[in-house]
Amino acid sequence: MDRESNGTRSIYRSYVIDDGWHVPKSVIEVIDFRIEMAWKDAVELVKRQNLEHKGAWLTLSIAREYEEKAWPYLALNGGQYVGFVRELGIDLQTKYGLTELEAVNILNGWHIFDYVNKYDCIKNLIPLNVSGQSICEEVLEEYGYIEEAV
Repeated sequence: MDRESNGTRSIYRSYVIDDGWHVPKSVIEVIDFRIEMAWKDAVELVKRQNLEHKGAWLTLSIAREYEEKAWPYLALNGGQYVGFVRELGIDLQTKYGLTELEAVNILNGWHIFDYVNKYDCIKNLIPLNVSGQSICEEVLEEYGYIEEAV
């Protein structure tokens, strides 16, 4: 496998190759393979999440609208997820396919950008959570090139 030909290889290229580490080609190939498999798994996951998504897609304006509706009731009820606020949460779950925790957090104004980004990535089939650097470090640790982080 030619590590120079693929952009994903550049994640660790400067870390391992350009910094003068003397890592055998076989270890570099293990890193390449694991990154490739991680990307493949991430693509399959996002495709499955897209197919399983129920309802409309969450947008920033929708999330902010629900947050604004919930704010006065949360202020009156000491931030509790009861009554009208709970109904808003159930509505978010039903209409936009969110989990209950995501709905509660949006109503409280927490992590809104993260959830909008998550569902936008799922909608547009953009895989998440592949860290070539982490994979590289795991392989180097496994082969004894670096010590386990504390």
